[in-house]
Amino acid sequence: MGANLPRDTRDTLFLLAVIGWVAFMQMGHTPWWCTLLTAGVLVWRTALALRGLPLPGWPVRVGLLGITLVATFMTHSTLLGRDAGVTLIVVLLALKTLEMRARRDAFVVFFLAFFTLLTHFFYSQSLLTAAGILVALLGLLTALVNAHMPVGRPPLAQAARIAGGMALMGAPIMLVLFLLFPRLSPLWGVPGQDETGRSGLSGSMKVGQIAQLVLEDSIAFRIRFEGAPPPQGQLYFRGPVLSSFDGSEWRALRSGFPPSMALPADLQVSGPPVRYDVTMEPSRRPWLFVMESTPQAPEVPDNAVRMSNELQWFTQRPLNT
Repeated sequence: MGANLPRDTRDTLFLLAVIGWVAFMQMGHTPWWCTLLTAGVLVWRTALALRGLPLPGWPVRVGLLGITLVATFMTHSTLLGRDAGVTLIVVLLALKTLEMRARRDAFVVFFLAFFTLLTHFFYSQSLLTAAGILVALLGLLTALVNAHMPVGRPPLAQAARIAGGMALMGAPIMLVLFLLFPRLSPLWGVPGQDETGRSGLSGSMKVGQIAQLVLEDSIAFRIRFEGAPPPQGQLYFRGPVLSSFDGSEWRALRSGFPPSMALPADLQVSGPPVRYDVTMEPSRRPWLFVMESTPQAPEVPDNAVRMSNELQWFTQRPLNT
């Protein structure tokens, strides 16, 4: 890392390299501007450390934070959820290095980086991902051990040996937890922003995206008919209606609860009524699936129901249970 560099500069450069690796692993899951902004901040912080220049004041940091929030909202249409959250935490990790003046600030960066490592598992749990995270974990442990050696100028190799020994001592506990600890949500059950890979659950669809739809074998809902069920060819359930097209993407005219019931005056039904009970799995969407169209509102416990003028039934609150 440079034998002639002051210790503070050497340690800062090493930590920035580890953070750069953590951010690089998320490059395929974050928008392009996130990658550019993160890389720019880390390069800027590296230049400040090499030249011994003062860190930027709070107006610059607040301005970069505001740009990050606006860009995240424009990209994901929200500041919540998996994709928006990962985008924010990657940029915020880089921005935090701009106020790293003392050991206390460095510890905040350490543990924020540890938390950022967990977000990689939201997208992949492959062996390649685990190997990349292991490299980052050893790097962060080395930086953390080095920060607890304040006297003199201990070599990074010594801190790396101590970090490796700590990791080896913790490996048996990790193995036991991996085998015996239950995989509970919400850590591994966080719903994704992009539902295009799940058939029929997306509120929009771009041209060429149909090939990405995968018919899952997971249960969407269960139906219990009163009497004999209709023929297989009549089991069509009406859900999201995408009727607005801008030349490249289909969208629904309405995504939320209609302000009032919009039953078309010319809606006519015929034939004997089909009565059934539906038990839906949590879709986290305010959409009801009914057979064809019906002028009678479905009964949903503890939730109001209305129909849009496109014959789509909505609940007042998303179906989270």
